[in-house]
Amino acid sequence: MKQIHIDFAPDTVKRSVLRTKPVSWLLAAIGLILCLSASVKFVLLAQQHTRSANEERIQEIRADGIKQQSVQSLKSISSNQKNAINNAIAQLNLPWRDLLDALEAATPANVALLTIEPESRTQIVKGMAESKTSSGMIAYIELLKKQEFFKTVVLTKHEINEQDANKPYRFQFEAQWGSLQ
Repeated sequence: MKQIHIDFAPDTVKRSVLRTKPVSWLLAAIGLILCLSASVKFVLLAQQHTRSANEERIQEIRADGIKQQSVQSLKSISSNQKNAINNAIAQLNLPWRDLLDALEAATPANVALLTIEPESRTQIVKGMAESKTSSGMIAYIELLKKQEFFKTVVLTKHEINEQDANKPYRFQFEAQWGSLQ
């Protein structure tokens, strides 16, 4: 026959602790450890978030300080320096690729392009080239005029280079480009 366990004693804390099975204690300990580790992880993440927010704020303050210093230093620049800076920026912002592509597309094998001097302010490029014949010189100017990049092309000067044994025609031209935007 099966033994029946009858207990009419009132429940107390001591009795509940003594009656709790070891598996239950093990599960409670694991749960407590998980809660503690989650709490520690939360505190660490909160500190890290606060630290990164503080670092971002410090960087913003430094950037604002640098901007203010830049603005103050720009105010102290003379007008000659401002003009020089603006001219340098304008030279750097030349449409070099379009300019060189247009010149390359128009330059035949019988013409030697010697120099180009672009002026960003006036959007004019001055060039010097040589050709064996006068017809090659005229044909080159006409090819430059056909380039969409250039608005106008003008032959400004030409001469025969007597110092060269082949006596080529050395000529100068000006081509004005328009904005492609």
